[in-house]
This record gives sequence, C-alpha cells and structure tokens, in this order.
Amino acid sequence: MREKWPVPTKKKLLADIKETDAASRAARLERLEFLLAEFGPPADMMLIGGIGAMFAIQELQSSFLNGNYMATIFCCQTFAEHSLAGGYALSGQDALVESGFKKLIDQSLADGTISTRVAERLHELREMRNPYTHPRVIRKRQSLLDRIVATTGDPHSMAEKDARDAIQILVDFLRHGCPSWTPSKHETNG
Repeated sequence: MREKWPVPTKKKLLADIKETDAASRAARLERLEFLLAEFGPPADMMLIGGIGAMFAIQELQSSFLNGNYMATIFCCQTFAEHSLAGGYALSGQDALVESGFKKLIDQSLADGTISTRVAERLHELREMRNPYTHPRVIRKRQSLLDRIVATTGDPHSMAEKDARDAIQILVDFLRHGCPSWTPSKHETNG
C-alpha cells in the first residue's frame, strides 16, 4: 500500500482555491489580454508538428495564463522544434528529425523554409531555454543566476519576461509560416 499524506476537507480545499483565484485574477486577466493580442482568434493553418506540437500549443497558453513561466518557455520550444521536425519527418529525413533543435533551425534556414530573422529568433528561444533545462556552473556557461543578475535582478520577473519573449518568438515563427495570420489581414465581424 502506498503511503499518502492526509488531505484537508473538500470544503477547505475549495475555500483555498477561491482565495487563490481571487488573489490572482487581475494578473491572469492581464496575461490573457497578452495572449489574445499575440495569438488572436483561431487560424486556418496546417500545423505539421504532430501530437507533441498540439499539446505544446495548448499547454503553453494555459501555462502562461496561470503564471507557469518556465513551462511556457519549454512548451514554446517544444512546439517550434516539433514543427520544424515535422516537415523533415514527412520527407523521411529521420536522422535530422532527431538531431536537436539547433540543427533543425540551421537546416531549415539552409533549406529556405525559414528566414534568417526567424532562425535568429528561434536560436534566441533555444539559448533562453538552455539555462532553465541544463545545470550550469556560474560564470562558466550562462546560468540562470548569471541571467538574473544581467537582466532584471529578480528571478520571477526574468522568467515572466522570458515567457513573454518566447511567446512572441513562437508567434513570429507561426506568422512566417502563415503570412496571412496577422491582425491587419484578419477580417473582423463586429
């Protein structure tokens, strides 16, 4: 039998959820406005990144809305990496599919499927994510602490800024693949 911790009553848990919900409502509203301004309404575009990309695009929005910034960054990279790999998977380039994000970006640029600017932005996302994922010795390779000191001085502010930047990088990537997916080209009915 697996040992488990005692759990408060459902009434107490619900009260805690309501309290937390009320306390975070204004911040979540602001983050929702940011998401809607970046992603807009659902778009008609084919996404070739498979199930990994499908989960990533859904979960990155939920994660950001709820203030899970590191998860947002991971999901943004997951979506972009699966999407880049999807085209190569369809053409049977299995070794490239499994070669890593950097090689996928570089090959996509060489093949002309992404622009130099999009490649630069995707490399920014990759470099942003690395210190969150890989332990680093301070001042040897850029660690999270090095980044905090060099940017905001506050880990939470830096992570939120990184998540916002990651979302904008992903939107730039999506708009490159679907140039008609921009606010100026979207017809509104109201």
